[in-house]
Amino acid sequence: MYLSLGQAAKEAGVAKSTISKALASGKLSYREKNSEGYKIDPAELFRVYPKTSKNSAEETASNDWQLGQASGETIPYSARFEIQLAGLKSLLAEKDRRITDLEADRAQLREDRHRLTENWQDERVRLLKLLEDQTGTVKLLTDEREKLVAEVQRTFWQRVFGRKPAVAA
Repeated sequence: MYLSLGQAAKEAGVAKSTISKALASGKLSYREKNSEGYKIDPAELFRVYPKTSKNSAEETASNDWQLGQASGETIPYSARFEIQLAGLKSLLAEKDRRITDLEADRAQLREDRHRLTENWQDERVRLLKLLEDQTGTVKLLTDEREKLVAEVQRTFWQRVFGRKPAVAA
């Protein structure tokens, strides 16, 4: 099922013009455009504009938070910042851990690439040596009697009458 421009705007919670501009700029892709309008894939729409429709449980939860803010704060001002600071510190620690993991992965990939390159070069040298050996074997097995015939000199009379020399077997 595809969405029209109006349906997409309603689902994303933005204006039609916003969706239209995104389609024109290429930020948002569409399945096809015909005389009836655009056909937009919902997955593509929600990739660019996260879904804004809420279920009743989410609305209640968000209203409860707003009521708590309106009636007065239960957490002191500095404590709220301490909680946020602790959360940010944990996010920073997670980011540092990911960076360390990525650096270790990158080093491992470099080692693997170096090892594979060495293996390919060793295999290349081995195959070239094998090819040279096989070429030498083929040279030994070729019939070279025709070369011998070409090397035998013709006598004066053979050259005058255009005769070929007799081959000694």
